[in-house]
Amino acid sequence: MVGGGGDQASSAVGNGIVEAGIVSCTLGTSGVVFAHMEKVAYDPQGRVHTFCHAVRGKWHVMGVTQGAGLSLQWFRNRLAPGASYDALTAEAATAPAGSQGLYWLPYLMGERTPHLDALARGGWIGLTNKHARADLIRSLLEGVSYSQKDCLDIIEELGVAVESVRASGGGATSPFWRQLLADIFNKRVVVLATQEGSAYGAALLAEVGTGAYASVPEVCHAAIREVDSTAPEPAQAELYARGHQVYRALYPALKPLFPRM
Repeated sequence: MVGGGGDQASSAVGNGIVEAGIVSCTLGTSGVVFAHMEKVAYDPQGRVHTFCHAVRGKWHVMGVTQGAGLSLQWFRNRLAPGASYDALTAEAATAPAGSQGLYWLPYLMGERTPHLDALARGGWIGLTNKHARADLIRSLLEGVSYSQKDCLDIIEELGVAVESVRASGGGATSPFWRQLLADIFNKRVVVLATQEGSAYGAALLAEVGTGAYASVPEVCHAAIREVDSTAPEPAQAELYARGHQVYRALYPALKPLFPRM
């Protein structure tokens, strides 16, 4: 019998997040920013979560956006039935960066990071007569990405160095969304040849457990390969840095109202 790991730790192994400098961003129903740590560190405010890693003697920290891919799924199911995700992201690409001042709060199921608040509620802020459906969709993708940026910022505050971000999950299949992440994170975003995540990580752990490889980093170096890379565009990164400051101010302003809704 071989010991494994939880879903996120196994997914991290499948994405090669087993050494310093590499972080993953998984965009599924929820969005998870995950980092390897050589030494344990905790956020005193509890905004991100620290656990034992699936790598012996190591630790990991992660931040979670509850309604990441869920936000786009909700839009499609409720407001664009029958549309494909590719069609929606293509439509979003026709809107200007920043969505003409429109912001999406992805709190469709409350929130975990950085606001541990089950009462948080989602919505668009800044809607005007000039906004078209493309702005709605683009702001949705931008809002989820801003939330994942919140996670990344806290992880960096804990002293984790971030050289690049490995993107996975359904959202990461979109080149447009990967570019958004690169611009909002202001980091290089890469994708891997294998996208199976947790199942692939569990298989790699089994290789180590049965003696085929001496360590988890060794098997990851052998089995995991980057196949594409997206660099941030400086002008867009600057625009989104300003937008992120506005986004961060929205939750504190609305928090007193959530319990009354």
